[in-house]
Amino acid sequence: MKKKNERNLHTPVILFRYDEKLLSKSTDVRIYKGAILLTPGEYTDALSRTPTVYTETELKNSATRWEANFLNLDHSDEVLKRVGYVKNTYYKNGAVRGDLYIFPVTEAAKSTIGLIDSHLVDWLSVELTSQDFWDNKLNKRCAGDISFIGAAVVTSPACPNTKIVVD
Repeated sequence: MKKKNERNLHTPVILFRYDEKLLSKSTDVRIYKGAILLTPGEYTDALSRTPTVYTETELKNSATRWEANFLNLDHSDEVLKRVGYVKNTYYKNGAVRGDLYIFPVTEAAKSTIGLIDSHLVDWLSVELTSQDFWDNKLNKRCAGDISFIGAAVVTSPACPNTKIVVD
């Protein structure tokens, strides 16, 4: 009996590379300086659903440790919900802060800028990995060795102190 030729569907993910010298870009990037990304405290995120303490010491040590700095909408990995970058991160006045660069090249990004400028949306949620440990003195789970991997514009942040537009 002859074997039927089977066709398999493959979608390999390959990083898109291009020669930046050949590109001409024109965009009016919107920059929100010094946005508050995370403050010390105990928060329960929607993914792990586990209360975790983020100490001032750990946040100071990790504020500039970013593996990726994409800014998305609602933690989505959809292509059209990637709206920009988080850059120039630092720790100051009790918070991890950074500058948000939003590129108005999609309708989602343009709408997000409009919502922020109208003060209808003003919150962020960082995306991070950590090596958590149990602190016997606090009797709580604590985040250690934090590496940030992005952030998202959201309406319900785990850390209520986040703020895009800082007065």
